[in-house]
Amino acid sequence: MDYRLLERSELILLGEIDRKETVNEVYYFKDNKLKIVDEFYDIKGWNLKELHDYVNRLQDIYDRNGTIYGAFHNRTIVGLGALESKFIGRNNDQIKLDMLYISNNYRKKGIGKNLVNLLSKKAKELGAKSLYISATPFKNTVDFYFAIGAKVTSEINKDLYELEPYDIHMVLKL
Repeated sequence: MDYRLLERSELILLGEIDRKETVNEVYYFKDNKLKIVDEFYDIKGWNLKELHDYVNRLQDIYDRNGTIYGAFHNRTIVGLGALESKFIGRNNDQIKLDMLYISNNYRKKGIGKNLVNLLSKKAKELGAKSLYISATPFKNTVDFYFAIGAKVTSEINKDLYELEPYDIHMVLKL
């Protein structure tokens, strides 16, 4: 597996990541605790409008000096992770892990963890103390972040919460 920084012109490669996923359980944060609920979603691939919006978001991150890594297997992109550049949080010492996608057939092989490690290293170099993660509430996604050491945050970022109120808001100490 090869990991490298992406150029702005390569951000469209996000659409080549196989987003397929079957979801059977979703987390909800209610009454100050996580609750698992049975919910079924059969995600077949990218919604074209959403993909366009995500590529635009990646371009904005890139233009603001954010960090975007791609994971490649035989020159095919199989993962992408993005790190914002601006600091957030009460102490202004967090950076948002903005996006993390791994192709369906490449999940559970350490690629996501490696991308988070690369982005964590960059965040540390910039002086961050933690990553802020607004995670899709799918059980597999949230469990992945728990497995690498993230915890549900006690200080929810209001702006990010308003954008994604159903996400599970987490922090990963660096």
